[in-house]
This record gives sequence, structure tokens and C-alpha cells, in this order.
Amino acid sequence: MKGKVGLPGNYFVLNTGDKIPAIGLGTWQSGGDLCVQAVKTALSVGYRHIDCAHLYGNEVEVGEALAEAFKGSLKREDVFLTSKLYCTMNSLNKIENYVRVSLKNLGVSYLDLYLMHWPDSSAFGDATDPPSKSGSEYRQFLNRLKKAWKAMEGLVELGLVRAIGVSNFSVEQIKQLLKFAKIVPAVNQVELHPFWRQDELVKLCQLKGIHVSAHTPLGVPASNPGPSESSSGGEDEPGTPRISFRRSRSVHGPMLKLSTVEQIADRHRKTPEQVILRWGLQRGTSVLPCSLKPDRIRKNIDIFSWSLTDDEWNRLNHIEPQVCLFGNSPLNTLSESGFVSESGCGPLQAVHEMEDDMESNA
Repeated sequence: MKGKVGLPGNYFVLNTGDKIPAIGLGTWQSGGDLCVQAVKTALSVGYRHIDCAHLYGNEVEVGEALAEAFKGSLKREDVFLTSKLYCTMNSLNKIENYVRVSLKNLGVSYLDLYLMHWPDSSAFGDATDPPSKSGSEYRQFLNRLKKAWKAMEGLVELGLVRAIGVSNFSVEQIKQLLKFAKIVPAVNQVELHPFWRQDELVKLCQLKGIHVSAHTPLGVPASNPGPSESSSGGEDEPGTPRISFRRSRSVHGPMLKLSTVEQIADRHRKTPEQVILRWGLQRGTSVLPCSLKPDRIRKNIDIFSWSLTDDEWNRLNHIEPQVCLFGNSPLNTLSESGFVSESGCGPLQAVHEMEDDMESNA
């Protein structure tokens, strides 16, 4: 397996010396009792990384599931917890407050990893959609980044977090950060899958000792920003936006419908999801699939006892064109909402909408 992996093959070693599990449960767009049950299911079948964010509006629910798990055989140190900073221009001096809110909502005394959710802090986007002005104020961005990263470094000194990192940072943004960072980011969490490999970014991060983690490795479910419908009673800083848990239909990873992926899955008697996740694992990246379905959660973790052949690996590494499923990219053929363009160009045109997890659980 490519990448610096622990002996069992189920974790990677960070530049801090700590271990990050090779697979974790993403909690974006999980809310209420379904979120609690998803986290409980994940922990019961062997997941040891739960990926959270304050903006997801569900850290209280995650904390409820953790509290129940910790009453059993699991201990706090057995579970790797990630959360993310939502930072505005007016809150750079409140970063410690933000992490303390997440700690209280999760019911823990420290985080294993705390990430800057987006490189820009001037505008609010969805929890995964980039802020709308993120490309227009680069000079101001650098000034804010320096202040924010210094505050993030202070969280390590206070013992509130074990490691700090970034999310959705580009090659240039990583280079700029490394010019002044006293603590090198432990992780850069970004969109990664065979349709959006980001080879240059992955290579740079691994060269600099920054582990790369893949969020939404199986695609991007549909959601519209709005008032949160989560049942969470967690604390908020005044003025903090929250995102909705309304989910109608989803485009679950167009790569799952690709004949190359289906052929490999059939050969190994695995699901297309397992093939994509295994590809990420062999690449040396951890993966964070989101799901509310107990059966899918169980199947997604079955990626350690088998491997892709060199030929299969090469086929997945040559899928073209490269298309990110959300965000701003010159190669993106998607609509402004982040999904299939009405013009139908690119590999997404053959993908049909499927019932999402919420509907399947209804």
C-alpha cells in the first residue's frame, strides 16, 4: 500500500507522530436521531475516526453517540475526533471560543485534529461550497490566514487540540501557509476521487509531510443552505450561520456508474463504493465517506482485506476528464449548484439521480 501506513494497514502516521485512521465517518448533512444512530453504527463496526464541523450543526448529536459509546468498552483515546473552524473577519480573536464550543457540544476535553474549514474567511458558503468571494481578495486572505493560523497554533499550546490542519487548500495556498507557519499543518482535507485526483496537490502535501484526507470521496449529496433543521441544542457564537439538513435527491458519485469501476467491483465482488475507497487508501490518503444507512456504513469499511491490481490502479488513475463535483475549477462542467449541468457535458451526463439516504431511511 502506498503511503506511510501503520502495521495493521488501517491508519496513517501524521507529522505529529499521532495516528489517523485510514477511514472515518463523515457527518456532513447528518442530523437528529439519524446522525446519532449513524455514529453509533460506525463505532460498533470498527470506525475510529468521526469527522465533524461546527457548521454541520450536529456536534451535539455526535456527542450523544460518543457518550454512549464511552460508557461501553471504548475510551476517548480510542476515537480520533476532527472538527473544523468556521472563521469570519470579525471572529479571528475568538478562535479559542469556537473550539471550546465544539468541545462542549461533543462532550470531550480535546480534539485530535482541528481544521480551518475553508481558506477564506470573508464570506459564508455551504459547509463544502467555497465562500463566494474566495478568489477576489487574495491579499486580504493572506493577512487573515496569518492571524488565524497563529491562533490555531495557540490551541495546540493550550492542549485543546492535538493537531491542526487545513481543509480545501490549494497548492498555492499551502505554499503561502508554509512560509510563515511555525506548526506545519498535519492534514489537508480536500475533495478527492478518481474524477478529481488533484495529483499536484497530493504530491506537494505528501512531500511536505502533510497528510491528505478525502472528504466526499463518493460524491456530493444535494443540499441548500438555510436555517438549520437539526435537533441540535448546541451552543453558537452570535451570528454564526448554520446549514440546513434538507435533502431531496442526491448525485452519489458519478464515478460509481462508470463501467471501469463497475468492472473492477464485479471482479472483486465488491461494491463500486468499496473500489473507490480502496483506491483512495492505496494512494496514501484517508477517506471520509458520509452515509446514514447502516448497511452502507458497514460495507464502506470493508476495504482492508483486499487490494487493487496494478492494472486496476492504473485504469482508475487515467479517468478523464477531471471534474470536481463542487467548488470553482476551470475544469468544472457543473452548474452553479454544484451538480449536473443542464448542457450535459462531461462524465456526469450519464448519471441519474438516486434516492438519498434520508429517503431510504424514511
